Amino acid sequence: MRLHAYRDASYDSARLASLQRFPLQTRITTGAFRALGTAALLFLLPWVVYGSAISLDYGLRDDYAILREAREEPGKILRVCGAMGRPLYGWLLERSTREVDDVDGLGGLRALGVLGLALLSLALYLLFRAEGWRRSPAALLAAFLIVIPSAQVVASWSICWPQAVALLLSVGAFALARRGVGTSTGGARSVSWCVGGVVALAASTLIYQASGPFYAVLLAAALVTRRFDDVRASARWLASHVLVVGGGLGLAYVVTRMMFALGVFTPSPRMVLERHFVAKAVWFVTQVLPNALALNALNDTDAAPSWGYWPMVGVTLTVLALGLVVEGRRTGRVGVGTWVVALVGLSGVAYCASLLASERWPTYRTLYALTGVWSVFFFAAMVKLGDRFPTRGPRVAVALLGGFVAVSALLAHQQSVELFAVPQERELALMRQGASAIVPARKPRVFVLTARQGDSAASQRYLDEFGSVSVDTEWVAKELLATAVRERFPQEKDTRSLYRFAAGPVLPESRAYDILVDMRQLRASPPRLIQLAR
Repeated sequence: MRLHAYRDASYDSARLASLQRFPLQTRITTGAFRALGTAALLFLLPWVVYGSAISLDYGLRDDYAILREAREEPGKILRVCGAMGRPLYGWLLERSTREVDDVDGLGGLRALGVLGLALLSLALYLLFRAEGWRRSPAALLAAFLIVIPSAQVVASWSICWPQAVALLLSVGAFALARRGVGTSTGGARSVSWCVGGVVALAASTLIYQASGPFYAVLLAAALVTRRFDDVRASARWLASHVLVVGGGLGLAYVVTRMMFALGVFTPSPRMVLERHFVAKAVWFVTQVLPNALALNALNDTDAAPSWGYWPMVGVTLTVLALGLVVEGRRTGRVGVGTWVVALVGLSGVAYCASLLASERWPTYRTLYALTGVWSVFFFAAMVKLGDRFPTRGPRVAVALLGGFVAVSALLAHQQSVELFAVPQERELALMRQGASAIVPARKPRVFVLTARQGDSAASQRYLDEFGSVSVDTEWVAKELLATAVRERFPQEKDTRSLYRFAAGPVLPESRAYDILVDMRQLRASPPRLIQLAR
């Protein structure tokens, strides 16, 4: 006992001497410097990770059609997106694409997406800190959420940049609602903050339905640090946030239906609600949830997932199980029950837009919120495991999380280049090669042999995102060739009159074309262009 008392006294005296040596102003300056340094690193990280995806010359699937439509068919992009309940998405995309003249300009749209992710990381870090997270775990979690596969899609696909705006609005909705719920006086001021949160969340949903529920990520971050000593106060707090989420999503739905009813937009056939919820739940557990549990590991459509996919799922579940054990020892059954109910409930909220829609298309761009929720609980569980060993445990936990984020950032850089930029750059090069053989005076017949998804030069593929082939249909081939010809003859008003176009998955008679662009040579090095003499 005396030895412990001596150690405590010596520690206190040393700490007091340190505080006396460094005055309050110096400590505040040091804290501000650390905060600014952390903010700068978070802001720079996505630019470093996705810099190559911005600078390389490529487009992806819809990019080429949207480039033309923004110039030749004003209002079409807005009508198409509005028909799918995304009018603000259409407005942002059309306004931005009008400023883009060619494929080179698509890099500017990708830069907007990366800028949105950089701002998102800062906002997340500040809110995590406000909810009681320590500096290092908060910064690492904020950094991780901008390098997961969902973020890679936003950064690497130019037309996805409005989704970053939707994510920021969802985070802003939580910040506003948090201010309202935390107002001690209540009354009109509290209601006004919550109403602002509802409006911001509705705007986020009207950009992209799957991005609005990103609110659940911040709610998860608040729940894992919150003590539920006062049951009534906790219930009011949770109910207030649930009302904001329901109000925002409900307002977006009402606005969408009103626009359809008033004839502003014609609803798309895709705007159908799910009717078979049991089958949808099975699909969610078997096809969607594993992708979220894998956190930073990619699935594969054509073959077995990458070697780290299922091990990462196992690591996630193991860490969460151990975290529940630690939480159970600290708070008992109430704490464990709160974590389990929150994890299940917030997973449903995070994926509610896709669960309610009849479509079953588990793309990573719709998984952002769901992966974010599981990431929050994963990081929180790691922190709690570290806290079980006060001497070195917290430092070890931070070191492990830091290594995990570093590996994830490297994967994000590699995948954005090798599964997005390089394969699409190769398709564009093939089509430009075909356009270079066009002699306008001859008005040649150009046939594009469309590729199959298996022809991709990428090492793996997931649906229409990672490693996918763009020119697998006639309409994409038509738009991409038109883009390449327009680049070669920028002074021509009607570049499509310079050649005759045909495309398909089957090679026609050799006399049916003068120039053959074989998109199935994507794996060949270098690709060949077949041109017949006339």
